[in-house]
Amino acid sequence: MLGDLRDMADGTDIHLDATRTERLKAAAEVAGLSLEDYALKALDRAMDDDWAEAIAALEEFDRTGHSVAAEDALRQFQEGLTQRLNARRS
Repeated sequence: MLGDLRDMADGTDIHLDATRTERLKAAAEVAGLSLEDYALKALDRAMDDDWAEAIAALEEFDRTGHSVAAEDALRQFQEGLTQRLNARRS
C-alpha cells in the first residue's frame, strides 16, 4: 500500500509556451526565487484563492439557500482572473 501512495505523489510536469516561460522567469528573478519555487508558490496561491472563494460560496448557500447560475459564476470568475492578471502586469 505504501508503494501505491508513493506512486501517486510523483507529480506532474507542465510544459509552457515561450512567452509564459519568459514571464515566469522574469517574475521569479524579481522575487529572488528559483523558477520552480516561484511557479509552485503561484500555483499554491491560485488554488488557495479558488478554494477560499468556493468555500465562501458554499457557506453563503448553506446560510441563505441562494445560488448563482453557472454562466454567471463563470463570467465572474473570468472577470476576476482578468483583473488579477492585469494587476500583476502593471
